[in-house]
Amino acid sequence: MRIFRLLPADLTAGIMLSIVVYCILSVVLGTAGGSAETLAPLAGETVTVSGTVKGDPSYAEAGAGIVKLRLKNISLGEYAENEFMQEVNIPGEIFLTTAGGGIERGDRIVVRGKLGEGFGAYAGTIFSAETLKHARPEPQSLMLRFRKMFSRAATEQFGENEREARLGLAYLLGEKNGLDAETTEILRAVGLTHLVVASGTHLGILVEFFKKYFGKISRFAGLLFSGIFIFLFGEMIGWTASITRAAIVAGLSLLAWYGGRRVEAWRMILIAMATTLIINPMYVVDLGWLLSFASFIGIMILAPGMQRFFYGPRKKPGVVAEMVMASVAATLMCAPILLYFFGSLSILSIVANVLILPTMAVAMGLTFLVGGLGLLPGALFGGLRWIVVKITTILLDYHLIVMEFFSRQASFIIQIPSGIAEVFLLYVPILLPFVVGGLIRAEKTQKRIRLFHEKPEKYLRFSNE
Repeated sequence: MRIFRLLPADLTAGIMLSIVVYCILSVVLGTAGGSAETLAPLAGETVTVSGTVKGDPSYAEAGAGIVKLRLKNISLGEYAENEFMQEVNIPGEIFLTTAGGGIERGDRIVVRGKLGEGFGAYAGTIFSAETLKHARPEPQSLMLRFRKMFSRAATEQFGENEREARLGLAYLLGEKNGLDAETTEILRAVGLTHLVVASGTHLGILVEFFKKYFGKISRFAGLLFSGIFIFLFGEMIGWTASITRAAIVAGLSLLAWYGGRRVEAWRMILIAMATTLIINPMYVVDLGWLLSFASFIGIMILAPGMQRFFYGPRKKPGVVAEMVMASVAATLMCAPILLYFFGSLSILSIVANVLILPTMAVAMGLTFLVGGLGLLPGALFGGLRWIVVKITTILLDYHLIVMEFFSRQASFIIQIPSGIAEVFLLYVPILLPFVVGGLIRAEKTQKRIRLFHEKPEKYLRFSNE
């Protein structure tokens, strides 16, 4: 971070903002949209596509026997029996649905179906595709195999409480596919879907634990083991837009902590935006990327502004009040995006977040402990395992009760047609008090500086001692 300390603040912000603007323009002008141009002439035709499954396929939201997935490294061409196509890969991704199960991240598949127009970050779509070939790389990712083994061990310990087990694993590992259709719909209705998508909140909680634990040995140990964990977590969950953003922010925070420096939130946001958009400019239209940065901006920028408004510049709020304001800020920043994409939002989602988020870290820690104990000999840890499972089940039951209660309050759910761009005007009342307050504080600071230069004797006190 020293390089940013050596540059003037305005120049640093200008450099990072220029990178962000360039990446956004590259998407808008089509410089990053080569795949869309390649696939557009084929829209409406039946095509054969070969590709690698990106991220975890979604079974819970797709319906019985149907899986939603994303394909990268895509190729078009004719399919020969038991052979994958060898054509040059087309940049971009395809969204598709197909029947069948057992498809996992990193698998290579060949499908045939009618190519439709793309949306968001996808160059094309294929619905109800026919799967011609499905193969798994050997050896499969070590971290992916560990996640499956850990998930299986944790589920076995919960026994009949399968719903609680799936919710806990969704918190810890982002395994939302294991959730039943009812729980998935409840999460969506209440606006809590972000809780079961591995993101900055999950990674931040886990990294903070590693930093504190290994930081007792030395700062370097805290930096090293936290950095290793960030990489392994990304490999296990998959490098989605939100995980990439979270990893960059966590890495910057660790470096600043190691060097004993403080990085301002807006600089960290600009660096993370620029880096993720350089990695993949199409992230700018990715829902996960948008929600990830919206919640991050809410927690890092809007929440401190709310604290200053309610408590003043010097007084600090309590832990509960701080959590409440962070939750409210993140929910407000995500609300316009959710309304635009889904057309529905529960007004009570703020209350639900406040009731659940403070215990998220505990639920994740207990679920991790259940899975860890499940991997150990039962004869030695049977009693401890029973106690931990019981406590974890009670906590997760509490979460489910809160979700179900608020999902039934239909009168508090806002329903509008999706895709209405005017909903982003909601950011004006959300951010206006913060912007105005910031300008007022800046003006007061400049006034004090001017008075100091004009009459320094009024602000300096000299001592003869």
